[in-house]
Amino acid sequence: MKRGGFLAIAGPSGSGKTTLLNIIGGLDLPDDGYIRVDGNALEKMNPSQLADLRLYNVGFVFQSYNLIPVFSAIENVEFGMLLQKVPIKERRERSRAILDDVGLAGMYHRRPSELSGGQQQRVAVARAIVGNPSIVLADEPTANLDSKTGKGLLELMCKMNETKMVTFIFSTHDNMVMDYARRLVLLRDGIIVGDKKKS
Repeated sequence: MKRGGFLAIAGPSGSGKTTLLNIIGGLDLPDDGYIRVDGNALEKMNPSQLADLRLYNVGFVFQSYNLIPVFSAIENVEFGMLLQKVPIKERRERSRAILDDVGLAGMYHRRPSELSGGQQQRVAVARAIVGNPSIVLADEPTANLDSKTGKGLLELMCKMNETKMVTFIFSTHDNMVMDYARRLVLLRDGIIVGDKKKS
């Protein structure tokens, strides 16, 4: 897909959606074939190069959140920027702004155990997009959200997609995500069985 795409991958459980996202993000490598992300041949990159690609180019929203339990919400959001060596003042300002954008103003210092599942999901989304990656991979990003919050998050992602040309790739069962997507790929048993672009 071209840069700036807004793609949803749909299909039944076990069809390969999460595996595909993990391969695109360099978390897993394909058994065969090749994959190109931002011009990089992932199957030829060493672990350090893949880590740098993930740190600077790819944002992840995991289905299980993968928040650091001893960190507060704002510390979880800041963590990638800490690794990127972004100055502390800028890290804090960007983290507060993005948490406000996802509806978590005033909850900066709560740990994951003090947040609902939907709130943890919003922290995960904030963490994925705060570092301005070129690609965001989101595994069922609206799964634990009510429809109003899910719609708000999708609109935030649409805005980033349109204003910053961030590429979004979602795996989803959510019809709302499929409606927002400009391209819908259907998977079944690891095989593409449908690929529809919307005008």
